[in-house]
Amino acid sequence: MNERDSQGLLLSEFRRAFGVIRRLMRRRLPPRSTSDYATHVPILVGVGCSLRIAKVLEFGAGFYSTLTFLNRSAFPDITSVYSIESDSDWISRIYVAAKDDPRLKIRRVPEPIESILAELDLAEYDLVLVDSSTETARRAALIRQLSHRSTETYLVVIHDFEIDLYKQAAKGFLNRVDYSAFNPCTGVLWHAKWDGKKKTLKDIRRIVSRHAKALAPDDIESWATVFRKELLFSHDGTDRLTKASGG
Repeated sequence: MNERDSQGLLLSEFRRAFGVIRRLMRRRLPPRSTSDYATHVPILVGVGCSLRIAKVLEFGAGFYSTLTFLNRSAFPDITSVYSIESDSDWISRIYVAAKDDPRLKIRRVPEPIESILAELDLAEYDLVLVDSSTETARRAALIRQLSHRSTETYLVVIHDFEIDLYKQAAKGFLNRVDYSAFNPCTGVLWHAKWDGKKKTLKDIRRIVSRHAKALAPDDIESWATVFRKELLFSHDGTDRLTKASGG
């Protein structure tokens, strides 16, 4: 082996080692939150405060997500929340917690919960939350099917997005912003190109990271106050960004 080949081999080994170190650093997460069911709430609040989200489709109803969508401080534009849930007892508990809010409708669908996708016109919704199923393979199957709906314009928010199986299932999406200030993590994904979308979502990430040590993830009112103060909004006569045409 001559000197040039030796140098090339060393450079190749260095690049490989550097790539491994970089991947490990990216995967370093904070300790798992004691409020692990609520770690996606700050991201949801940021989206609700910065974008006109009127209609939500939710796979997996919950005390944190469903009630956050119905909270007018976090989602002032919400007109309907349609939740898909497999547990009938859980559905009853969520309805009680929501105080029979007329904007909420929950439909029981047995697993596999993704079987309902063929019946739904997803274009009706501004945001789709994926936080369903106790089996990772089932949730991954739902994410994969959503990733193939490449003509849709809604945002898809995925809880527990530190799980590799979910990331692999989401590879079909054109755009993605990850949030890891709280563990479990959250991913926001979408297909269509909306003006200002990526910058806004990155601003949300920056704000969540800045306040993650001071605010509990389920403190909806405090997060809403923070976002209203710190996000840069468009000057359209309101305090919320608007979708680009076609969304």
